[in-house]
Amino acid sequence: MNKYKIIFVDIDWTILNHKIHDWDYESILALKMAQEKGILVYLCTARPYDSVVHTGLFDLFTPDGTICTNGGVAFVKDEVLFANNIPEDIVKKAEDIANKHSLVIEMSSETDRYFTADANIWVDEYFKSYAETIPPTLAYKNDHVSAMLLFAPEFMDEELIKELPPEIRYYRFDLYGVDMCYFENNKGNAIKRVLEHLSIKKEESIGIGDDYGDIPMFNETGLSIALGNGKEEAKQNATYIAPSIHEHGLALALKDNKVI
Repeated sequence: MNKYKIIFVDIDWTILNHKIHDWDYESILALKMAQEKGILVYLCTARPYDSVVHTGLFDLFTPDGTICTNGGVAFVKDEVLFANNIPEDIVKKAEDIANKHSLVIEMSSETDRYFTADANIWVDEYFKSYAETIPPTLAYKNDHVSAMLLFAPEFMDEELIKELPPEIRYYRFDLYGVDMCYFENNKGNAIKRVLEHLSIKKEESIGIGDDYGDIPMFNETGLSIALGNGKEEAKQNATYIAPSIHEHGLALALKDNKVI
């Protein structure tokens, strides 16, 4: 009997290969095979839920749940388990700072997202790497926000970090993309809550990812798998290093660890 009961899997550069702008279909098949063996599979991503929907992933694969916005929101199937929304005053302050520097923020709620201003050069540069749909432009009106994606170049980091509220964790994952997360939200904290809800032990769980944001996930799962194409620090915090996404690393890792 397989000792693992649940897999938490990142999306970008783990099963979505941005070099070819397509899915690692072999690894998606491996996740389906795990489900057939009775193992739950949860997506665990920095993307907001609406962004995941627009990737088309749900047309290829039906997860048992989804953790999105870097742990800010969790779904069991398609029902919200929890949403840790950022306090309104912090969101407004971040928007004011972005407007001051003529920058755009993508605000994300449980199921929706929008831009705070029209797309600019930094948005265009970001979208050259990440195939995405551009959401509508709306003004922030004290609605639920669980995560903020800032489009800004690296040379602005020092100034922005100084100006932003200390409750915001400034995490650059791309030349033009910065996740601005509420300090309480990360993948690890979300996984702890999901495991508690499902009555599954940490040692019965697997976390698979590639980036700095996946390290908290690695810390809260029994078997942590870092893709070979991942960041060095992520690999240093994993218990198993898989081949790269270009070599179908996730599928090979699940086979090598006798999960499937």
